[in-house]
Amino acid sequence: MIRDDSPEAVLARLETACLEIYRALDKGIKTADALHELAEWNKKADPHLHRQMTRREAMEELKQLNPELEDEDDLGLPMSGLIFHLSQDIIRVWHTQDINIPRPPTEAKRKFVSQKPERALPLEGLFDSIPGHGPAAEAEPAKNHMIIQWTCEGSEIARFDLVRPAGVAGAHVAVDWRQPLLVRYTQVQDLQYRRRDSKSGSGEEAAQ
Repeated sequence: MIRDDSPEAVLARLETACLEIYRALDKGIKTADALHELAEWNKKADPHLHRQMTRREAMEELKQLNPELEDEDDLGLPMSGLIFHLSQDIIRVWHTQDINIPRPPTEAKRKFVSQKPERALPLEGLFDSIPGHGPAAEAEPAKNHMIIQWTCEGSEIARFDLVRPAGVAGAHVAVDWRQPLLVRYTQVQDLQYRRRDSKSGSGEEAAQ
């Protein structure tokens, strides 16, 4: 069966994971802010530290998704560097200031944005011609590679996009499609607050 990697199908698969990641990053920012305030540090003096604290708190919130850390923070200041291996998709969480995602400097990340499998197929051998043996039988279907591209401005998430990369174009990652999710998630939070305020208001009226 051919996997559907259209925006609608991928978002349907990843809706819960994306929302959890958004909430975890948002909490991570608040935690990092609080720790800087407690220590009386200026977070602008060391943005890397603030982003590392954000990532550390997000990892705690996302234990159920078994996050992995990027080996290197090499896409520019300040990447969050989280990887999630899901059943049909692999998500990398990358922070950028600009809407264009920089060209990855490592071969592994360039393979990722080019939708190439992370693991090479096994070498051909003596039993490859026998049905049920050889690379075709052993290789797992390649997973869909996705990027959550987010931007933090001050203490707020200003961009949260689900991006399907399609290789490299010059100095940037080529994009197959992009689905902005920030408005969807902030509207959910606003609705929750309005419902809570509405219930509180009704209670006050009843008590009068």
